[in-house]
This record gives sequence, structure tokens and C-alpha cells, in this order.
Amino acid sequence: MLLPAQAAPPTAPAPDGCAALARAAAGPDAQARAAARRDFLARCAEARSPAGRWLWPVLALDAAADRAVDHGAIAAWLEAHAAGLSEPERKAAAIEVDAALSGEPRERAAAALAAPRPERDALVAELRRGGLDAALRARPDARGLVSFRAGAAAGALRALPDGRSAGFVIHGSSLAGWLHGVARPLPPDVRADVLAGAAAAGAGRAPVAPELGGAPAALLPIAPELAVRLSPADPAAVERHAARGKRLLVGVGAAATALALGLAAVLFARMRAARRSSELRTDFVAAVSHELRTPIASVRMLSELLEEGRLAPDEHREVFEALGRESRRLGETVERLLGFSRMMAGRAAEGRAPARVADAVAASIDTFEERNPEMPRVVRELDPAAEASIDAGQIQLAVDNLLANALKYAPLAAPYLVRVARERGGVAIAVEDRGPGIARRDQRRIFEPFERADDRLSRAVSGSGIGLSLVRHVARAHGGGARVDSEPGRGAAFTLWIPGPRGPKEHTP
Repeated sequence: MLLPAQAAPPTAPAPDGCAALARAAAGPDAQARAAARRDFLARCAEARSPAGRWLWPVLALDAAADRAVDHGAIAAWLEAHAAGLSEPERKAAAIEVDAALSGEPRERAAAALAAPRPERDALVAELRRGGLDAALRARPDARGLVSFRAGAAAGALRALPDGRSAGFVIHGSSLAGWLHGVARPLPPDVRADVLAGAAAAGAGRAPVAPELGGAPAALLPIAPELAVRLSPADPAAVERHAARGKRLLVGVGAAATALALGLAAVLFARMRAARRSSELRTDFVAAVSHELRTPIASVRMLSELLEEGRLAPDEHREVFEALGRESRRLGETVERLLGFSRMMAGRAAEGRAPARVADAVAASIDTFEERNPEMPRVVRELDPAAEASIDAGQIQLAVDNLLANALKYAPLAAPYLVRVARERGGVAIAVEDRGPGIARRDQRRIFEPFERADDRLSRAVSGSGIGLSLVRHVARAHGGGARVDSEPGRGAAFTLWIPGPRGPKEHTP
């Protein structure tokens, strides 16, 4: 902007004597007052008071009530001079126009007074009030600029050689035009309000905008009586974002808590499983050591008796029979351990060939009866037509373990029943006893390595805990599965199922 060094002179200077006429128009003599007013209105349209106030509209509007002046002339004068009236002059003239004029002249005068002043005139008027005169008369800085913040304006001006001033001025209307213009400098979700006067000072003490429903607000001061207040365009959006943030935070917290609990549970389960595995392996080693120690001790003792010749000739046969029995017992234990090792390594059932399953099962039953002549004979229900692709040695090992298991846990529940029958396109081998039975909670667990039913009878019976696990491995190596059907007090039926020679490889849970 460029400002003149002083206000522009009037286009038609008031003639001499206007000041005297103005004083006479306010004198005590009514006749002289009327004559002076008539002469002033005719000659002094551009006259001002010493304070710069326009005098003609004041006297003209006062005389309009008694038609001493033409109403159209008053409207024409206001249309020509409204831009030069100060705000107080405009307000006072608007009140007088509404009371003194009528018809078209009043409408013209009101429109002229309501029309906005040119931006230049508004800036000049702003610079002339609010203590800015003193600020503008301050000493320039090293660059020749005079910076100011006073009233409702701020800016910087530099004096030019021709007496004008160049620079910028920020005031309420220019700031509002920039903030809400075409090139809006703010995001669409931000509201900017220009505050002037007491509103700017009062807003500086409040972190919220009460008239906007208490929305959070930030105040940017421009001048002592000019500021910009920034607040959300939609006050409810803050609450929605806050609520969404809270939900997100709660969700993240819940997920983190669940993840921590899950990791803790997994860690605890792994620690418990590791401890359980260690305990089972320790029990397994102890059980195997016990099973091996007993026949080894018997063989050693009987051998020493024979070696030292401390037996009578008629006792030799009995000792030889005991040696054979303990040797077979030791061999069975070693065979179970070797079979379990082969099962775990996946090297079992490598020599399968189509065969009658009943033959392999019958051979296993014969061996069991030879080893336990004091037991009742096993009841056999063997289907000779049931065929499958099997490793006969592994099938015999599985049946041996099932019969040995029945002998351990149900020695008084004989005779045992062994059944071979065709079932679901394969062959089922079942060993049944009428012993104490197995609780439902233990039926799946007992097929795991080193696991045994958790009751007093189980703890009272010696064993390594690998027999049933070996049975399941034999079944799976043949493409089948193993299961148990039992209720406490009603015995147990262990079934090993394998697919037929050309049937699908079905697994029984």
C-alpha cells in the first residue's frame, strides 16, 4: 500500500467566512441564526470543524425538519462525501437521516451511509485511531522501517522520498479477507475467527470458545486489540476423534494384554511340558532299570549257584528253567525297547506284504500262553479271511504288548479275548480284558510315550510306559490307528486297525 504524507485537500475548499457563519448559526438570536444557517448551507458545503468534523450535514439535517433545505440536496451531498466520513459521523448521520428525511432522498442517503468505505480509506482511518499516530512517529530502525502494533492494527511502513509511506498494514477486514478468501491458507476442518477490540482481549484468557459449544481454541495475537482464534470447524469432530482414539487405545491395550497373557500361557505350558517330559524320562529310566535289573539279578544269582556247585543235582532242572524264564523276560524287555526305538525313528513296518492277519496274531497268542502257563487260555475269535499288507513281526510285537498290558493290570480278569475281524475296508485286531477299566480322562493320554493311567493300581504295577505308545506307532506305520473302549469297572478293549491290501489308509482316532 501507498499512503499520502497527509490527508488529500478537499476538491472545493470552503470559502472564507464559513467558520464565522457556523458560529452565528449556533448563536442566541433566532433570526440571525436562521440567516447564518441559510448562508452556510448555500456557500460552505466543504467546511470542517477545527477537529476535522464535517459541518454541512449537521446543519442541513437540522434544517431538513422544517424544509429549509432540499432533501435531495442532502442525499446528493452524502453520496459524494460518505467515503470521507468517520465511523462516528456515519452513525450520527444515519440516525438524523432516518428522522429528518423521507421518501427517495432518505433511501439514497441511507444507502450512501451503509456502503463500505474503500479499503484505502479504511486503512487510513485505522491508522488515525488507537494510538497509532504515536507509533508511526517513532524513530525508524536501521532499515528505515517503522514497525507498530497498536489498537486493532499492526504493520510496518517506510517513508519514501516524495513524502508518501510504503509498507503493509494488518487490520480486521484485511485479515478476514485473507483468511476466508479464495486461496484459503487453512485446512477445511479448521475455523478461523477474527476478533477485534475487547473480544480479542477476553478470548486470550479462555482456552475454549463458549459460543462454539466449548470447542478447544487457540489464539494468535496480531495486535493488542486484534487476534485470530483457531478452532475446529466441527466441534463434535473433536469428541468423535477422541472417542475413536480411546476405543483404539482400549483395543490396542486389550490386544497387548491378551498377547502378553497368551505368551505367558505358552511359556508356562512349555515350561510345564519340559518339566513333565523330564519327569517322564526320569521315571522311564527308573522303570526300565528296574525291569532290566530284576531278570539280570536273577540270571546272575542262578549262574553263580551253578558255577560254585552249591546246588544238588536234582535242583539243576529247576534252576535251568528259571534261567530260561528270566532270559526270555530280559529278551522281551529289550525287544520292546528296540521296537519302540524303531517306531520313534520311523524305521518300522518296512517289510510289509499281503498276509492273513490271523496267522500273525495266533503266533503271538501262542507265545503268550507258553510264557504264562499258569494263566487261562486266551479266547480266540480270529477271522482267517481277514488279509492286509503287514509286517508280521511288528503286528506280533503290538499284540504281545497288548496281552502283556492286560496281564499287568488285570491278572485276575482272565481269560482274555483276542478278536481279528474285517472292519471298514480294513482289519481290526482287538484285545479285551475284564479288569478295572480306564477312566475317560486317561484314555487318550495313555497312548503317549512314558504315560500311564494315574491311579493307585497303575503306580503299583511295574512298567516303562512305552507299550501302548508302541502299539499306536505300529498301527500308524501300517496306515491305521489305535483306540481304547473302556469304562471304570467294566474292563477295557484295545483295538488296532489297519487298512486292507487295496483299501484307503484310514486312521481311527
